Amino acid sequence: MIAPPEHAEDQRTPKILVSDATPLSLLGVVPGGLDWLFVPQCEVWIPDIIMDEVLRDPGVEKDARIEHRAEISRWLTRNKYRIKRLETRIGNRYRLETDEYERACKLWDLAGRPVEMKPTRPDWKDRGDESVWIAVRTANAAVTKIGSSVIALVDDGEVRDLIEAQGRRQQAAAIDLMGTQTFIRWMAEDFGIKAAATAWDMIASARQSKVPEMLADEDAVDPVYIRVTPP
Repeated sequence: MIAPPEHAEDQRTPKILVSDATPLSLLGVVPGGLDWLFVPQCEVWIPDIIMDEVLRDPGVEKDARIEHRAEISRWLTRNKYRIKRLETRIGNRYRLETDEYERACKLWDLAGRPVEMKPTRPDWKDRGDESVWIAVRTANAAVTKIGSSVIALVDDGEVRDLIEAQGRRQQAAAIDLMGTQTFIRWMAEDFGIKAAATAWDMIASARQSKVPEMLADEDAVDPVYIRVTPP
């Protein structure tokens, strides 16, 4: 199902990079779906900001999907030695701000929780997207030295465009862009995982059809191969 890159001689050992939170969230709907990330026997890389985003508390009066998040958390803990956590400056900064927020909340509780002194939660908006190319650049710089490539799992259209545009500007790049729906088809058609054949329908039903529509067109090109060789 997954056609090879244009150049047949391009035989590289891939690393799977989860480039936004959506693939983890979608695969987490299917029993055992997250373990499919290990099926190709590639090292799995996840940026710190993505790990934190998929596990964070969305806040009061928002759908926390407690059981779903708990399953992803257990999977991350269970496989912590099989997953490479990519540290980013944005992720580190967010953790510092989160620590400050938690300390402020404790002081607020001690003060009797006055409304006018309620701490402001750190703004998460777009931070996952901002960190993506930092992670991709870091990963790509590492793998180009050892003849490997990065399979970037990403569903967000803007993030895909960013990775593709930036990748083609690199002096050297070896990145394969793949959406979660394509990844699931890959598992079903090339690895023979029976559950994967109906997994996308299960995900669409669980999410009330609120799934990425980018690849609704069966003729859409996915994966996208980005190959830039040094001059």
